[in-house]
Amino acid sequence: MVVVVWFAIGVLIGCVLTVTISRIKSVGSLRIDTSDPDDSPYLFLELSNDVGEVYRKKYIILRVNIKNFIPHK
Repeated sequence: MVVVVWFAIGVLIGCVLTVTISRIKSVGSLRIDTSDPDDSPYLFLELSNDVGEVYRKKYIILRVNIKNFIPHK
């Protein structure tokens, strides 16, 4: 039973560290606009860092923001 408790604590600590590190290392957001049902979604890249910093990296982490920016009437 003690092993199960320690395993659960380890998983919880790992999840918290993963979320924290991914938020710190994020370089911007990928905004997805799905407001036009007849067309494919529009993608917008919003960087919070300089383009030169992103250009030097091999991999980046982006937050995804899915939102309809054009309201339907």
